[in-house]
Amino acid sequence: MNRLTQKLAVRTFHNGSVVTKEPTGRDLFNRMNSCICDNDPTGAWHNYQQLLYMRSTEQPHTNRTLFAQTPRPRDLPHSARPYIHDAHSRILRVLRIDTIHGYSRAHLDQLAQWAAQYVREAAADSHVLQASDVNSLLHVFAVQRNGTAADHVWQYATLTGVVTDVTNYNAYINACLRAQNYGRAFEVVREMRERGVQPSTWTQAYLIRLYGETGDLESARREFARACRNSPWAGVTAGADTVRTKYWQDKTDDRGVYGLGIGTFNEMLGVLGRNGLMREMRELFIRITGLPIEAINGELHGKIRSTGLRPNAHTFHELIHWHATYWDMDTAVNIVRLMSKCGVRPVPKTLKLLVTPQTAERDVETCAQIAILLREEYGVAVSQSVVRIIETAREKAEEMEEQIRSAEAQKPTFLQTLSDLTGLSSLSGSNAQPKDS
Repeated sequence: MNRLTQKLAVRTFHNGSVVTKEPTGRDLFNRMNSCICDNDPTGAWHNYQQLLYMRSTEQPHTNRTLFAQTPRPRDLPHSARPYIHDAHSRILRVLRIDTIHGYSRAHLDQLAQWAAQYVREAAADSHVLQASDVNSLLHVFAVQRNGTAADHVWQYATLTGVVTDVTNYNAYINACLRAQNYGRAFEVVREMRERGVQPSTWTQAYLIRLYGETGDLESARREFARACRNSPWAGVTAGADTVRTKYWQDKTDDRGVYGLGIGTFNEMLGVLGRNGLMREMRELFIRITGLPIEAINGELHGKIRSTGLRPNAHTFHELIHWHATYWDMDTAVNIVRLMSKCGVRPVPKTLKLLVTPQTAERDVETCAQIAILLREEYGVAVSQSVVRIIETAREKAEEMEEQIRSAEAQKPTFLQTLSDLTGLSSLSGSNAQPKDS
């Protein structure tokens, strides 16, 4: 019995003595499920590895008959083989990053390492992935910005005959965007259209972001107009029915599918902010949400209700992020107030978008006041990362002030030395005798 098996050994009392019993495949599988239910990813993964190790070390049980001379594994209770494929399906629950709050880079690297090992083990066992499994793996590698691993997952899903749908294509396009593999993202869009897969609003939202990150602002605007053609906002949909782009041409009938979703709206706001079009960004926000123009200027009080598309936290975060990036902190703070009036609570991420190393280096006192404001008025917890940013910026500001004071203190001495040198040069010039011709 090895050391890892000893840790998982089952102890039973028999006639007053302790008997150590090795865990069976069923025991490991049940423990893995218990850890998954208890939200213990480390314990679940440990039991999953033990199950794989047991399967690799056990000998295949054969059942030879006169008619079948090939060995066949017998489904014995203590064997790990009957539980392998179910374990492959259920362990993916611990790789779903959307269930983890406040993960760090170390957590993300650990998840990516587990996902890569899972793909190897599943491929060795000829395990067929489900469409939801493909999305979970692609999401992990998208957050890690690992485009190569996402390509491997997609190739494995294609070779094993996974019936991919629009959600799989959307997840793969998102992974390519996160990894900045824009050429591959366009290829996936073309492949999707050639196969006749009906796109969704999220497909169009990712395409708008793809146009924005590749610098094609006009194409992003045209795609947003097409998304709004069935929307009740006539001011945005003008001329949208006549717009055609080279990636969306009559492969399937898109009529009735497109509508302005919140994801499409948020991506368009991000494209405008990335191009520095703050005024157009605010005008689009007011037009789509139906809020009064005075709301974004902080001139209204009390609760405000949207008469158009209801904004969510991501919508306000896009506005806050880009206004803070271009140092319009007054408007950014007004958007935070509007965020609260619309029923969306500011969170620590909201403060992190306002207080960045760039904004703190520009005016550390303003950033400190904003942190105090969000903590006192909205109960936003100030994270340690924000505290470190403010302290680092304040130390740099004090160091710069010390250098300025030191330079000002040395200024009279420098001027006196310069005047002495000027006086000596003039004196030597007056005492010089002209040479005889």
